[in-house]
Amino acid sequence: MIYSLVESLDFRDAGNWVAKCKSNSNVFGAQLRHAHYNLGDRLASAFRSELCNGVAVCFMRGGLPFSLGIADRLDCTILFYDDKNAHDFFEQNASLLRGKRVILIDSVINSGKSMLRAVEELKGIADEVKIATNVLCYKAVERFSSFETFTVRVSGNSFEGSNVKVQRGNKGPDTGDRLFRTQPFCYLSDESLITAL
Repeated sequence: MIYSLVESLDFRDAGNWVAKCKSNSNVFGAQLRHAHYNLGDRLASAFRSELCNGVAVCFMRGGLPFSLGIADRLDCTILFYDDKNAHDFFEQNASLLRGKRVILIDSVINSGKSMLRAVEELKGIADEVKIATNVLCYKAVERFSSFETFTVRVSGNSFEGSNVKVQRGNKGPDTGDRLFRTQPFCYLSDESLITAL
């Protein structure tokens, strides 16, 4: 089942944060991190009864601000998962996860391969697995509809995160690069810095 914040009654005033998170917003760094954090907080608040008493697993690095918003609202344990270097991560953390509700959290789910691999690895460890994301790509909706999936919104777009400033074809700016300003196109000019202040 897919639960969408945009379609819930608790979406009030979140539209500004959603606009900042979109790939074409030209928002980077602290402003973008705050928007992700606030949307995580709002999602956890809206679906608190479904998400409480869990262990949050943050998909690094793009999922960090969104995950912190969720974990802070729920006041729960949070683990940091790097799916590219995660050999035996869930087994190594089994003492924290065994018999618990685990909330896997990432900023964007495009194909969902990494998320589904994590779900598979949690079998026999976690009592229950739920998924939370800021953006769920429409291409992944069917794949995730059999899980309890909580999202801010479902997007009609699907971009591969790349080292580009603007969306072209199926490539768009990488969410992690935008969040943490790790590409040259993410730097503020002196003029935009003055405008931002």
